[in-house]
Amino acid sequence: MSNIEQQIQDLNADVEEMKRLVAQATRSRVKQALELQQRRFETDLITLKEKQEKAAAPVTEKKPVAPVANRSYTKEITLYAWDQSDKFVKIYVQNLDGVGDLPSEQIRCSFENSGFTLEIQNLKNVNYVFKRTRLLHEIKPEQSNFKVKKDMIIISLAKTDSKNWECILRDEKKAPEKTVPKMDEGKDPGDSLMQLMKNMYDTGDDEMKRTIAKAWTESREKMNTGGGDSDMPGF
Repeated sequence: MSNIEQQIQDLNADVEEMKRLVAQATRSRVKQALELQQRRFETDLITLKEKQEKAAAPVTEKKPVAPVANRSYTKEITLYAWDQSDKFVKIYVQNLDGVGDLPSEQIRCSFENSGFTLEIQNLKNVNYVFKRTRLLHEIKPEQSNFKVKKDMIIISLAKTDSKNWECILRDEKKAPEKTVPKMDEGKDPGDSLMQLMKNMYDTGDDEMKRTIAKAWTESREKMNTGGGDSDMPGF
């Protein structure tokens, strides 16, 4: 086994291990860090495969592909890998066996300020469509481009600035985690509980506010009817 083949085998094992770790992660920040490392491994793997193909493949002329009479159908592309630099976000559409042999007019990619559309016509009787709108940040359509490889297509989205992309689409951006209020162990337990409840009410959503308000009302009614001391006398 050559050195590059060994590296490819090791990276494949790394990618599979990262996928298992991502599936097991429960903390959003940990999961995001694992996903970022997974994309790096996938990008390194793609680069190594390109080097291997370039070294092994003889230089031959492309022959025109005869038209296929069989009926084709359309399939939407959903799986892809991506990476970024200061100037570009690169999207790798893989597992397109034979796409490098298609005539150039059968592959089109159009760009807009906040999206792109890739269309592949009649690749082994399948028409592929890969469309994404509502990108996380706007791009420069006139500077964006795509490249066709042997079995994949690389889409390069030109950034409008060098800011880091956390994800590809706006809808994928994760909301920041809310901090959980804690009781102050140095204060009286009753005062600490009241402060904790107040913090939860001030920072909570509508459902949390309704729950706390209901608990306070029931506590006040219990105290007014002589049912005992209220747990929240001053809330």
